[in-house]
Amino acid sequence: MRFQPAAALAALTIVGIALTGCTAELTPDPSPTPSVSESAEAAPGSRANPLAVGETIRLSDGSAWSVGATAATEIGDGYVVLPMRILIDWDAIRAQLAEAGQDPADADTLGIDPWASLVVRYIGASGRSYELFENAAADVPNQLWSIGTVYPPAEDLTANVAVSVPAEEIDGGVWTVLNTGGDAVFLATS
Repeated sequence: MRFQPAAALAALTIVGIALTGCTAELTPDPSPTPSVSESAEAAPGSRANPLAVGETIRLSDGSAWSVGATAATEIGDGYVVLPMRILIDWDAIRAQLAEAGQDPADADTLGIDPWASLVVRYIGASGRSYELFENAAADVPNQLWSIGTVYPPAEDLTANVAVSVPAEEIDGGVWTVLNTGGDAVFLATS
């Protein structure tokens, strides 16, 4: 009987893959719910200290976007709605364009679409996030996606963001708004 190196190598590879799969560790949730003491010390707009309803905050130092909730989260049958305020800093947009080597006047001629620039998610009680709205029967007026492109002098917008969320995930949840650069702000639900 001859030794077949290819068959032996294949068998060892399969055993290695099987063992690796069996010994993989579960990754803990990287963002557990903050404790009350952490909330008091954390910066406003952080996960540990979500921004209160009625307040707005800039997404980051150089961001053109400031966001906030205008009212408490509305709860529907299997979904939640964030009544949202969006402030646009056109000078910051022009500065970003200039820094990128583009014409700052493009801000005035091309405008900006908040729906294409901002991602809004609801983080449920378990830490799982939701960002899709799948209830076609619900009538939610003035949704963020329906605003379209805006131009100066528009700088203060309101919109609703609806997200499908299982009922058991609603209590204890929080909103987060992210820009395309990954900067995030967390908003309280009430």
